[in-house]
Amino acid sequence: MDGEATNGAAERTRKPGVAAAFSALIPGTGQWYAGRIARGFLVAAPMLLLLIVGALAVWDGAVGVLELAVRPSVLWTLIVVNIALLGWRVFAVTDAYRLVADGAGGRWSRVVLVALVALVAIPHVAVAAYAFRSVLFIDRVFVSAESSDVPVTLAPPSPEADIVPDPLTVESTTTTTTTVPMVTTTTTEGPPARNLIFRPGLGDPEAIDARPEINAPVAAAAPFLPFEERVDADRLTFLLAGGDSGPGRGGLRTDTIMVATMDLQTGEAALFGIPRNMAQIPMPRRFRSAFVDLERRLSPTNDPATWVDVNGDGVADQPGFSSCHCFPEQINALYPYTRKWTSSYPDEVDPGMAALRDVVEHMTGLNIDYYVLVDMKAFVELVDAVGGVDVYVQEALQSEVSPPEEGERWATVDVQPGMNHLSGTEALAYARARKGSSDYVRMQRQRCLLRAVAADSDPWTLLRSFPAIADAIERYVVTDVPVAFLPDLVRAAATLDFSGIATVGFNPPYYAPERDHKYHPIPDVKRIRAKVTKVIEEGAIAQSSTGESECDPPAE
Repeated sequence: MDGEATNGAAERTRKPGVAAAFSALIPGTGQWYAGRIARGFLVAAPMLLLLIVGALAVWDGAVGVLELAVRPSVLWTLIVVNIALLGWRVFAVTDAYRLVADGAGGRWSRVVLVALVALVAIPHVAVAAYAFRSVLFIDRVFVSAESSDVPVTLAPPSPEADIVPDPLTVESTTTTTTTVPMVTTTTTEGPPARNLIFRPGLGDPEAIDARPEINAPVAAAAPFLPFEERVDADRLTFLLAGGDSGPGRGGLRTDTIMVATMDLQTGEAALFGIPRNMAQIPMPRRFRSAFVDLERRLSPTNDPATWVDVNGDGVADQPGFSSCHCFPEQINALYPYTRKWTSSYPDEVDPGMAALRDVVEHMTGLNIDYYVLVDMKAFVELVDAVGGVDVYVQEALQSEVSPPEEGERWATVDVQPGMNHLSGTEALAYARARKGSSDYVRMQRQRCLLRAVAADSDPWTLLRSFPAIADAIERYVVTDVPVAFLPDLVRAAATLDFSGIATVGFNPPYYAPERDHKYHPIPDVKRIRAKVTKVIEEGAIAQSSTGESECDPPAE
């Protein structure tokens, strides 16, 4: 009798709010508090299972978590499991409360119950929102095998849609349509074919008409070299292009052009920079005649009324004109000229970047797997998202540049030699500043800054800053990286020593010993390819004559 009385007294002293609180913290403990031991173990069993699954998920650390976080199937599974887990935890809380209250809980205890249920739900709502945001981010940015989206670009708005019919399809006054016949070219030269369809002379009329140099004298012919076999098959290579379509600029040009490549076996990587002012860029053979029309427009003898049939083939020729089979303008203008090449690149996310990729492939001898185009506005937000960047400054720099958005304050930077921590706007000013230095010094700062951002972006930082990073990438980044490749990309990036990336700039006069009539450097493709081969074969020791990096402090 005494034992039964003791148990009854204990049950009367138990508080339903306390039982609910226990199960809110650890499911099952509220049931134990209520004296239902077996029931408590049953309610706690899913927690033990989830702990085991969670431990396995983070077995590889942040890299393993990030690798799972870029798989849409895993994210959708997480959303479903999270909803089920929320229902189970709400049951655990309310069940513990009911066992103790037995229908006699007071008003305040019921208020406590509602508050506990709300507190339990908050983290699950956050997880669901985070996972769903990740799914949307992956779907919007990366290429899905099932995707049928039309190509998009970062080009600024124009009077007509950016994706338009082939510019060489024109309507006559009789409303008939005249189309230049398509020429499908096949060649064994260069990287694997990408099912390209080419229309000779195709270009962006808006970009051409906007150029004031249209009546400039024709430039000297650039060397045309057949594409050689790529340097190494066991590597991953990206074309990285940065542009700025901010205030005061007519459109987005790829003022920053880099090629990042890594050996998938050793993890060694290199970053090659291509000067934005290189001109007379040799074209791959399938595009040899792509810019003949532009070359003619740039020629002083561009009046068709003066043309004569020189070679007797029945076609009027332009006197004194000889095609260089190249892109005659600066390479940073190639993107706006080709961003509407939807007939040549019908399946590409961004035709302009696809064209730039093929031209850079031809120049470097590397097979470029994917491209990434970043607007400078994204660069600012990405640097801020990871908490800034630590970069070694070679020379003191004080400068300001126009803002990435209309109405914002100008971006300023004031740094001294040594290690400096830069915010997003400071990093933008540091990367774009021209005052007091040459364009090639600016390119060096850009390469070193990119390497520093990569070094500071560890997996845990990326996970913690994901919402801000996702917003910036969605709005200002275009890429053709496929969704299915993301886990492998995360795993490959984890093997990199970002502080040991070799950096090389293909600057004149060695890599561009000749100049055109506007004093733009003309690339020496043989020397560029030879340097690429040397760096890939020998590693970072071949990045400079001393083997030292242009981004690190000088050796003591």
